Amino acid sequence: MAAKQKQQANKATAKTPARNVRPAAAPALTSTFQPGFWQHHWMPAALLMVLAFVLYGASIAYGYMLDDQLIIWQNAYVQKGFAGLGDIFAYDSFMGYFQKQQFLLEGGRYRPLSLATFAIEIGVFGKDNANLTHISHFINILLYGATGILLYRILLGLFPIKEGGRWFFSVPFIASVLFVLHPLHSECVANIKGRDEILALLGSLAALYATLKYFDTRQTLWLILSGVFLLLGVLAKENALTFLAVIPLTVLFFTNVSGGRNFSASIPLALAALVFIFIRYKALGYMLNHGNDTTDLMNNPFVGMTGGERLATIFLTLGWYVKLLFVPHPLTHDYYPYHVPKVGWSDWRALLSLALYVGMGVWALMNVKKRKVPAYTILFYLFTLSIVSNLFVSVGTFMNERFLYTPSVAFCILAGWFFARKLPDLIKEQQDRPAILAAMPLVVIAGLFAFVTITRVPDWKDPMSLNRAAVRVSENSARSHCFYVTALYKDEYMKLKESKDVAAKDALVDTMEYHINRSLQINPDYGAALIMKGAVAAARFDIDHQLDKFFHEMEYIMEKIPYNPNFREFLDKYMDYLTAANAEKYMAFCHRVGYDFFFKKKKDLKTAEKFLIYGLNRQYEDIRILDDLSEVYTAMGNPAKAAEMKARADAERY
Repeated sequence: MAAKQKQQANKATAKTPARNVRPAAAPALTSTFQPGFWQHHWMPAALLMVLAFVLYGASIAYGYMLDDQLIIWQNAYVQKGFAGLGDIFAYDSFMGYFQKQQFLLEGGRYRPLSLATFAIEIGVFGKDNANLTHISHFINILLYGATGILLYRILLGLFPIKEGGRWFFSVPFIASVLFVLHPLHSECVANIKGRDEILALLGSLAALYATLKYFDTRQTLWLILSGVFLLLGVLAKENALTFLAVIPLTVLFFTNVSGGRNFSASIPLALAALVFIFIRYKALGYMLNHGNDTTDLMNNPFVGMTGGERLATIFLTLGWYVKLLFVPHPLTHDYYPYHVPKVGWSDWRALLSLALYVGMGVWALMNVKKRKVPAYTILFYLFTLSIVSNLFVSVGTFMNERFLYTPSVAFCILAGWFFARKLPDLIKEQQDRPAILAAMPLVVIAGLFAFVTITRVPDWKDPMSLNRAAVRVSENSARSHCFYVTALYKDEYMKLKESKDVAAKDALVDTMEYHINRSLQINPDYGAALIMKGAVAAARFDIDHQLDKFFHEMEYIMEKIPYNPNFREFLDKYMDYLTAANAEKYMAFCHRVGYDFFFKKKKDLKTAEKFLIYGLNRQYEDIRILDDLSEVYTAMGNPAKAAEMKARADAERY
């Protein structure tokens, strides 16, 4: 009995910290980064790489998706292979696609490193290689697995495995496994374009590792390499700049290095950032503001919002990010307006998120000097999320799952620490085998993460599967409905177009009409959706041949996007196609568009003439068209043509 009471007293003493006792000093890094990693840790490293291929191996058979068009298969610089590398580093990353300076997104896009890797693949394997996309997907998975291994290597130094401990139930391994498993990473890995995120984090972690190795070995080479690695990271994506804060924070938290030495070691990192900023400025010609307002809702989702609504909506998305880290379901690649709703400060979700972030930030700052791991991970998370939060720079969309790729490292470290150290300590007071009990919820979570990832990856197989998945989740996104209709039109309608199965075509056009109208209901001025509305109207006309309804749709679209080149090219071709249609209805349309709209309303004489000429070319002397042209030519200062049209009209009139 006495022994038992003494044991309980010892436990109570251990639970009550002594007053005025300083937090324990951080362990020195000496010996934690010594050689022998591959000799002693080849098995966990191999398991992490194998896990990456098990989860994402199916994507090797997939092709290009989404922005792959802009940066790979229709990017002129990338398609040149080795010959395009100079242009890739000299211009905006979208220049190779648009072939002219574009100001679609605030801040521009300068991420040449991933484009350079794609160009190198084309240079090595050939752009006509049928297996090129498979090679690109394979490299993505390989780089992803390497990121998991590097994270494990770094965490071994920061959270050394205690004597008698097991690597498979340690902070480094649990955190790294959860990182590889996390479903939020599916877009970065399964979409080839996501390599920019992978390379940015890989370069950032390499810079962190090199800095820690410098303090461990005192070799200047590692200090130089830290700057080189960070430069590579920021050339992949600007997100890596946040490691200018993460790396000194890590050194401060986990080592006894003085503030002066920590600052000195940050100089190569700062130089790398300055070199990147200089190169970026030379390539784009501006820093963050290109001087042109982005008024397209699909490239600036905050258009039309007040300052309060903008901030409240941003905090709504920040809270959404926290939810996705813990519960990554449902997943979508589409967070465009208005899958994320526009909210004000009367919305409890925005207020709760604000309180959560303020609370996390204040608590972390108060406890980081006490060496509390949650404080470190919170600051890591806040630093890396800041650049994509929309609080400081608009990123062109409300949010994206790929924006959590780097911040999720902090979540995984916190989870690894909780399951490997904190939870066993809590259980130990009640149970004799705390590790086993702590592992049980971890296994469940890991299994759920793996299941969600494996079932999510097939959505990236092709545009149809991806857009079908998106429209189920992002029902309030104008973009998801528009992209789904585009996929239906290209993949299914074009195959059925010449079919005699009218019922199948009618059902498919019904579906396309619903989704394109839903897209325009959400965003009435959405250019891409308006263009697709024209295509769907043509598909409906091919079935019912109702010319009035078709022309009505064209006039609606014309009012919205009269000078859109894609729509105008489509309509020009259809006007030629309809030359055998009802002449009276055809002429009436030419009058309404050419005379009423472009001449009277838009004061655009050349375009007015163009549409009226369509009517004139029907070889049908329509008095109204001739009178219209007479007025147009008079306004154009061409009295001879005006008189000719007037004479022809009078001949028909009398």
